[in-house]
Amino acid sequence: MSRDDVEIRAYRPGDEHRILETFNLVFREVCGAGYVDRTMAHWAWQYLHNPVGHRISLAIAKDGTVASQYAGVPMLADTPWGPQRFVHAVDSMTHPAFRQGLQKQALFLQVGADYAAQCLVVGEAMCFGFPVDMAYRIGQRYLQYHLLGTVDYLVRDRSLPPPVADATIRCERSTRLPLDLDPLWAKVRADKQCLIRRDHRFLQWRYIDHPDANHYEVWTARRGDALLGLCVLRADQGLVPDALAIVDWLVPENDAAAAAALLAAATRRQHELGKLRLFTVLAPWSAETRTFVQHGFVPTPSATWLQRRLVHGIHLQGMTPSYLAQHWWYMLGDTDLA
Repeated sequence: MSRDDVEIRAYRPGDEHRILETFNLVFREVCGAGYVDRTMAHWAWQYLHNPVGHRISLAIAKDGTVASQYAGVPMLADTPWGPQRFVHAVDSMTHPAFRQGLQKQALFLQVGADYAAQCLVVGEAMCFGFPVDMAYRIGQRYLQYHLLGTVDYLVRDRSLPPPVADATIRCERSTRLPLDLDPLWAKVRADKQCLIRRDHRFLQWRYIDHPDANHYEVWTARRGDALLGLCVLRADQGLVPDALAIVDWLVPENDAAAAAALLAAATRRQHELGKLRLFTVLAPWSAETRTFVQHGFVPTPSATWLQRRLVHGIHLQGMTPSYLAQHWWYMLGDTDLA
């Protein structure tokens, strides 16, 4: 197939219908009988409703078929270089009819190159992702994927007693975000150098406005009227079997009592749901990792179930892989894995 057979370009309004056709065709094949088609509501939430926008490169065949896609979800990050945009690479795919032969395999690379060029033009500081093995091999060879590290999960077994909680702290589940969330975010932000901005706007989009918002449980910790911390749980994740996931966490690093109270609430919820494990993903160098380990979480290689690699492509002058490895704070909520 020659390049003349397709048009490689950025997303245009209306492309989403053919994108979903190819997406669902590809992922039905990959995921098998249990796959549930992605809906237009989910697609619109992830891309059109994202408060920071979207990054989508496509190869469009003459009949309108989306032959290939390389897409990303931009997020605002707070860094020592000021506010920057980080882009999480998601939903890369090629239609089965356009995969055969070396020329057709190169189509994905052409779309990936267009995606990377768009990121540079817009000035995104970094792209990152958790590619499957095949995408990682292709990306490492052709698309300048760089490995930051393989991912460990922090896993706590059901047999452990729950953390001891301060009786003056009240933990409650809520269907909405607290109005006083942003002052809590400011305290969390002050502890860290580099992370996705977890203010009310981001968390509202990420969890409350999600078309499957019932997947997420928002829990708050308060002493009196003061908001001490917040965490988000998800029971129906696909990373660790028979587990409840802590997908987001906002607790100041020096508030050990709030951390213990929220972990006690998460443990109670784990038992109520009958889950064998409680788990999360955190930057391994972080104060939160040390706190979780103190409460019985054990670093466990993701390869125990399915290995996940964290890769990056840096576009911001001055930002380095060693800086990211030591200072970039991340969680599952930054990704489409939860």
